[in-house]
Amino acid sequence: MESLLQMNKFEVLDMPGMNTLAFLVEKDYDAYAQGYALLSLEMLRSVEVKENGQIKKVFNVLVQNNDEVDDIVLLTLTDKKAFLTMGVLDSNGFRTEESNIPLNYGSIYNIDGVEYKEVNYTPDMRRNFAIIDSQTGEEVKPSLYRDPETGEVKGRCKIMPHRPYIVLEVRLEKEILEEE
Repeated sequence: MESLLQMNKFEVLDMPGMNTLAFLVEKDYDAYAQGYALLSLEMLRSVEVKENGQIKKVFNVLVQNNDEVDDIVLLTLTDKKAFLTMGVLDSNGFRTEESNIPLNYGSIYNIDGVEYKEVNYTPDMRRNFAIIDSQTGEEVKPSLYRDPETGEVKGRCKIMPHRPYIVLEVRLEKEILEEE
């Protein structure tokens, strides 16, 4: 029986001490028309299989449009470093390539105690960034609340002291969008 949902998949092989995370870059023109961010990041979940001392991660992405390719960002964490890889995914699989994804990245390291970062959401509950705990490889999920003054949905990320975090953000400037 053929599946009703069409999926594109790709696999990543992690050596011992590595942890690769994958993010789908989504475009939402309706939200952008309402004054919100055009691009958002969605962390992809994987199925892990051990093979010969390595971990094979299988990522699946739902096909939205048969002609469309999906922009993918890979973040590989090691004990001391993080590596970014960008590429595209289509029916032929994942391939790395020079990308025009406007990706900014940085780190947060807090030594003063628990700190909270405020974040904005679009009406469809998406955000244009991800904060990753580099020790656990988990995404820091914001606690949601409604701002009493503006009525907008916002989030608050809890940043623990003495832990390194990696921040990935996609942001498309107006000039770049008008050229497309």
